[in-house]
Amino acid sequence: MQGGYARDNGHGVEKYEIAARWEDILQWQLSERFSLAMDGEFNVANWRALSPRPSSQLMEFGVSPIFRLNYEGEYATPYLEASVGFHVLSHTEIAAGHRMGSAFQFADMVGVGVAFGKGRRFAVGYRFQHLSNAGIKEPNPGTNFSMGYVRYRF
Repeated sequence: MQGGYARDNGHGVEKYEIAARWEDILQWQLSERFSLAMDGEFNVANWRALSPRPSSQLMEFGVSPIFRLNYEGEYATPYLEASVGFHVLSHTEIAAGHRMGSAFQFADMVGVGVAFGKGRRFAVGYRFQHLSNAGIKEPNPGTNFSMGYVRYRF
């Protein structure tokens, strides 16, 4: 399970996210210490406009395959991750003047993190995420989130 907080300062939006993640759906051992894995992630997020007027919120639902490059260290496993996922928004407008042309959005993401602890059950990380509808319908302003997250693997 994963919990995260993200902000898009350019549009005055923040989001709180929880995600369920399935690790190592596919895995390739590249060397003694490096491996590449494909994970799956399902997320639910609540967006909130930072400005008091108009106060608005929306929900985001997504599914993403995530490719993760791991370096197996002695005490921790740092990793890089990247993804292109499919997300749906409950509304197409969140803040004054920030309106998306469609509820369907692509979610591109790159990130970095480190897994640690017994069995590498804990992880902390940072992601840069861009959501847009890829020009399917106008307007398509896109939204860029900077996100920090913590994860616990059962």
